[in-house]
Amino acid sequence: MLLGLLLVCTCVSLCGLAVGSSPSFYSEVEGKTSIFVRLPFFFVTQALFNELCLGLGLQLARWIRGDEGNLPWHATKDEAIQHDTKIPWPAGEIPEALQKYRGKPGQPFFLNHVTGRQRCKDACMRLGMGVGALLGVWFMCRCMDRRDLSSLGFTLDSPFFQDAVAGLMVGVTIVSFMFAVELVAGWVIFLRWFEVFDKSENFAVCIFWDVLFHLNVAVNEELPVRGWLLYNIAEASMAHWQLPATAAFLFAMVLESVFFVLMHLPSPGGTRPLSMINIFVGGMAGGLNVLLTGGRLGFALGWHFGWNISMGNVFGMSTSGIPISATFISVLPHPEKETYHGGVFGPEGGVVSPAAYSLGVLLLVLIYGLPENMATALIAHDWPLLDAVAASSIARCSEFEGQDWPFLWR
Repeated sequence: MLLGLLLVCTCVSLCGLAVGSSPSFYSEVEGKTSIFVRLPFFFVTQALFNELCLGLGLQLARWIRGDEGNLPWHATKDEAIQHDTKIPWPAGEIPEALQKYRGKPGQPFFLNHVTGRQRCKDACMRLGMGVGALLGVWFMCRCMDRRDLSSLGFTLDSPFFQDAVAGLMVGVTIVSFMFAVELVAGWVIFLRWFEVFDKSENFAVCIFWDVLFHLNVAVNEELPVRGWLLYNIAEASMAHWQLPATAAFLFAMVLESVFFVLMHLPSPGGTRPLSMINIFVGGMAGGLNVLLTGGRLGFALGWHFGWNISMGNVFGMSTSGIPISATFISVLPHPEKETYHGGVFGPEGGVVSPAAYSLGVLLLVLIYGLPENMATALIAHDWPLLDAVAASSIARCSEFEGQDWPFLWR
């Protein structure tokens, strides 16, 4: 299986090199290989590199766990488990009014729980997917786009990491807001502090695997979607349809948000209408994270990680149905309030999520300013598309002069 995947990846890479160098697929208006050729290659390379590296990550996890036997390359049914029914939960006392739900079949309290041993495998597989996403995007940039990976905002410089810290703080803040609303409203009930769902396991070790998992979720989703896809669709829209820079970027935000919804459809509860709407809104907020920080991905990565890790492993709520093995705060979602708290999909499928995204965007604007600070940040980078957006932003700055909004004019 490994040799087959390596062979396919090699063949696709060589085809990409040939296509990227061929004048037959060159677009005069784009100044590079046509987006209508590069886009299919993007999806194919992402799928292949993710599949290859996910398998390698699984083998690493099996080695760490000391698994023995003739196991297949792909995850077995037990290794792909989303919820371990052998874990009794809730284990302790719960409110008297909710006792009647304890014995009901299925998951009356919605949350997915697995062991830390399983999260080790999940984390290693997601590490592989993060590496696969990085390799796939690097290949597209170098071999077909003819530019550096840093052109997508993955700069790994000091401003990038400062943005990441700011995004992390915003992500944690807005999830804290959602948690507070749901707790006060009675949609979730506090149970206890520092819960490990398999009592034989260590809390810190379980949290470590979840941190590793969510770090790579952020890379695996933000770099391809809010990096390559967003930037290249916006750039091609300007070239082919002569859209103004800002309109092109907003159009690309809509498309990447639709794709973001499609990515979450396989998740438990991901097909509920409210879940899809909220994920779309989250995708739009993610696009603004890139736009308002001058095209850097640091803030979007920090926001994504802060959102996921705090929702699942700080406040004990479901994050797109992702299972958890330990949490700082353990809560019980009310069985009769699924519409409000989102059920198995979690707050991303609930009614508070749009307000949280809006709060996050407000904090983003307060930190980076709008529009003058945005324009300054964009011009500081040699990214023609974003420079064009910046130029239009500067032209609008005069409309805001004299207004008493000091955070816009720091």
